[in-house]
Amino acid sequence: MALTPETLAPIAAKMRMPASALIALPTAIEAFARKANMSTEQMLSELRQNAPLRDYLAEICIKTHTAA
Repeated sequence: MALTPETLAPIAAKMRMPASALIALPTAIEAFARKANMSTEQMLSELRQNAPLRDYLAEICIKTHTAA
C-alpha cells in the first residue's frame, strides 16, 4: 500500500502535532512497520486503533522535524 495523502489523512487527523512535522510521517510509518515486521498496511491499521502508538509516532516526527 502506498502512503499517499489520502491514506495518511485519517491517521494524521488523530495526531496532535504541528502540520510542519507531518513531512516525516510516511518515513516514520515505514520504519515502524519494518521494525515491527509488519506490512505498511498492517501498521496503518494498528495506528488507527492504537492511540499510544500514534502519540509515540507523533513525538518521533516532531523530534525529527525540529532536529532538521
